Amino acid sequence: MILDPWDLSQDFLLKFNEETIIKGPCKVLNFNKNNKNIPLIIERYDIIFNIINKNNSSINISTVQRGLSGYKLVELIIKSVKKNNKIIKVGHIENISKNNYYSGSDLMIFALQILYRLNIKECALKDVSYYNCIRNSFFKQNEIPMKIIRLLKSNNTFYSIFNFQPFDKLTKINKMDEIRNLVGILCQISWKELDDIIVSGKNQIIEMNTHNIKMNYNMLEIRNINKWKQYWNSIHNSWIIFKTKFNNSRTPFGAFKFFDDKNNCSDFIDWLELYSFTFFNFNKIVLYKFLNKSYTIPKIDIFNKLKLILNNVEWKNSNIFLQSDTFII
Repeated sequence: MILDPWDLSQDFLLKFNEETIIKGPCKVLNFNKNNKNIPLIIERYDIIFNIINKNNSSINISTVQRGLSGYKLVELIIKSVKKNNKIIKVGHIENISKNNYYSGSDLMIFALQILYRLNIKECALKDVSYYNCIRNSFFKQNEIPMKIIRLLKSNNTFYSIFNFQPFDKLTKINKMDEIRNLVGILCQISWKELDDIIVSGKNQIIEMNTHNIKMNYNMLEIRNINKWKQYWNSIHNSWIIFKTKFNNSRTPFGAFKFFDDKNNCSDFIDWLELYSFTFFNFNKIVLYKFLNKSYTIPKIDIFNKLKLILNNVEWKNSNIFLQSDTFII
C-alpha cells in the first residue's frame, strides 16, 4: 500500500521496521504558456522510507533514496518530551537533501506534511542549508552557507519561509528581531567604506611588489604573506566586478537582493571573504595599516555577531499545519 500524506481520507499508518512507500508532493514540470499561474504538467514521485522504532524512545523516519549531496532525501526523528507537565511528541528534521526531481523546498513541505499527518505539532532543526557556488580558484569551498545570504537577499532565511523561528539554545529567546536588526546595520555600510579598505589593500600590495617592502604584521596573523596577497587580490578582483555590476544599488549589502546562486554567486561571495565568510586564515585581523593609514573592516563586529547568533540558534516550528501539496513561489 502506498501512503499519501495529502489524502486526508486515508489513514496514515506507518509500519515499523519495513520499507514504506509514501507519495511525494506535486512537482510542477511546466506551466500554461498563456497563464503562468496555471500548472500544465504535474508529476508526483513515490519515495521509499525506512521507519524504525528505537526501544519506544524515538522513531526514525528516513528515505532509502539519497539526494545530490549524498545524504538522505528526508530524515526525521520523533521523540516524546515533557512540556507543561504533559508528555508530547515533537519532531526533529535531521536532513533535507534535494535530488533531480524535488528541490529542498519541495522536500520541506513533504516533511512537514508527514509530521502533520502524524499529529506532531512542533519540530526543530539546525540550519545547515547551503548553495553550490562556482568560485575564484583561490577560494576552494564551493558549498556556501545560505542563511546570511538569504537574510541579506530577502530578510528571511530558507527556514523562516516555512514558519520556523530562531531560538537561542541556552536562553530560549527568539532571536529573529535581533537578527533582522543586525542585517539592517550591515545594509547601511556605504560603497566608499568598503572601497577604501579593499582598494588601499591592493595599492599596498602593488607598493610591496614594486619596492620589495615587507608587511609588518604579527606572524600569528599572517604566517604566509604570499598567500595573503592572493587572498586580497581575489577579494579586490571580485569587488571590482561586483561594484561595476551593482553600484546602482544604494549600498553593497543592499545589492544582495540581486544575488542569484546559479548566475552570479562568485561576484558576491568572493569579496565577502573580507569578513571571513568561509575562508578563515586571516579572520583575526580586523585592523589593517596600508600605506601608513589605518583601516578597520566596516562593521566587522556586527557581521561576526550575526554569524555567532545564527550558529547558536535552533529553528523551531511550533504550529505545524496542513501543507499545500505544491511549493510554488
